[in-house]
Amino acid sequence: MSPINTTLQASTHQVVHSKPKEHLTTMSIFLSFILTVTLIGLGWRGLYDLNRIYNPHYGVCNQAQYILTRGESCLVEQYAFKTVLLHSYVSLPLFLIFLGLMLYLRHHRLNTWQRAMFRVSSAVAIFFGVEFIAEVTIYLFQFYRIIAWYFSLGMSAALCIWLVIYLERRQARKKFAGQSQHH
Repeated sequence: MSPINTTLQASTHQVVHSKPKEHLTTMSIFLSFILTVTLIGLGWRGLYDLNRIYNPHYGVCNQAQYILTRGESCLVEQYAFKTVLLHSYVSLPLFLIFLGLMLYLRHHRLNTWQRAMFRVSSAVAIFFGVEFIAEVTIYLFQFYRIIAWYFSLGMSAALCIWLVIYLERRQARKKFAGQSQHH
């Protein structure tokens, strides 16, 4: 092998050094947790107040399993439907806002604060998405059992499909990263 070939081979196998990876501090993780709990609490307070103010059956229907109060009968199904509908006015926009923020930060994570906000927005989006699906499922099981079975099984199937795809892609990325490090 000539000295020119050795020089060419050495220059083609250069190692690119990336900047050192930043890590979240313990205080940042703690404050992110506090922010997540605060945002969830704020959303839940909005759910409660929206239902209390705008649900016409709230004054009659007691939260304690819809018993008769004030001598009037509670229209249980109408109260439950209005509650789910009013909660959807808060849950769905919060879910979509934080899902959008999460997806944006997923592709633009450069700094540690962006990683912290990614985790916060992910937790809040997942919480309000699951909370809304749980409310709809409970409502359907109380009043429309057949539809509830199809809804819950359909949601379970969609979740399983998403998890299989996500886990397989993640495993393929790890395998590819492992192979590229060995070559």
